[in-house]
Amino acid sequence: MLQLWLVANTILWPLSATLGGMTLGLNVVVLILVGIVWLGINWKIAIGSAELILAFFAYAIYSSIVVLAGPCRADFSKSILSIPILMFLFLLGLEVGRRANNRDWLKLQTTSQWILVVVYISFAIEKLVPALFPLHAGAQASGQLSGLFSEPSHVAFSLFPCVAILQVSACKKTRRKGILAHIGLLVFSRSSTLVVLTAAWIAYRHLVQRKIRQAVLVVLGTALLVALVSIINFDQFVLPTVTRATGVAASSETTNVSSLVYVQGWQDAWFNLQRTRGIGLGLNMMGHGTLPDVPARNVLSLLGLENLNAQDGSFLFAKIISETGVLGMALYVMIIWRWIRLEKSLRRHSENPVHSVAVAQTALIFCFIVSSILRGAGYFSGGLLLLVVALSGTSKWRRNSLAQSDSASYQ
Repeated sequence: MLQLWLVANTILWPLSATLGGMTLGLNVVVLILVGIVWLGINWKIAIGSAELILAFFAYAIYSSIVVLAGPCRADFSKSILSIPILMFLFLLGLEVGRRANNRDWLKLQTTSQWILVVVYISFAIEKLVPALFPLHAGAQASGQLSGLFSEPSHVAFSLFPCVAILQVSACKKTRRKGILAHIGLLVFSRSSTLVVLTAAWIAYRHLVQRKIRQAVLVVLGTALLVALVSIINFDQFVLPTVTRATGVAASSETTNVSSLVYVQGWQDAWFNLQRTRGIGLGLNMMGHGTLPDVPARNVLSLLGLENLNAQDGSFLFAKIISETGVLGMALYVMIIWRWIRLEKSLRRHSENPVHSVAVAQTALIFCFIVSSILRGAGYFSGGLLLLVVALSGTSKWRRNSLAQSDSASYQ
């Protein structure tokens, strides 16, 4: 089930349909259908999972009251439909993470390789027959391939967990495959999201996990790649990323749409946080009713794009803060605190048998934290659901020697 969870939340979610104003990915449909059967076979739910779902249910009631008391009741159906789906997927993810053994987690390396193979095949098809991907014409003109995904940024945050799983493997051969896959994504589907993810990953491996050699290899490979494509065509391959970065830094003076949309996400989150006094708009209510009057949107309105990414905030962090307020901020603090403690524990127990699995879990948590601040397409786009499984999987540490020795060292 853990293997299916990774496949569904990396390459299945882009295939979607609209239901009640809400877009559901194929990952949601598959996981619900398979999950019902899987939980039905062994219906005993862990106490920890039950407690978390009850807490989520209590928040769902609170969120519904917030929406009903707000000005956007006409769009309440989207929120109502998404709550039970999210609750079930969270429950399923918690149980998948708790029930998966070390062998299941290690098998994710093989699954990640096959996922990347499938995506690279889709890249090849798009390159050979671009007419099959008419919606990718703009990216294709810049030499960027998206394959199964709608845009290069979606490729970045969807596939980076697979690259991360390979690069933290204990097997040198597998790590090399991960580095090659990483560089391949930079070649065929580069995007500003992928570039920043790469920089963050290098810093993470170098500073946090102290994998200096791997970080150096990725740095050298990336630098060589940038130098090569700059020589081939700087304006086509490098300038767009530079323009995006400078546009974010000077949003009041830029006309770069991607930069404006990203800045708009931050401005919307702050505006919604203020106007709801920290309560939030309610689950899946961002972008409904009167849109925030923020500078970036005013510029986009001149281009007729004032509704662009209004519902997903451009990146998941903006959406969560807009819809859940200070509770969403507290959730992020808890996730980051949990991640830091896990990383500290890993440093002290690198020889523990569970270490290889724990490194993969913490890497997935890191991928969520970074990618959610860069990009995202909603709660069902994969990253959040992978986080649930990773956090649930780390709970096993409390019942093994790693956690026991930790507690002993604190006494």
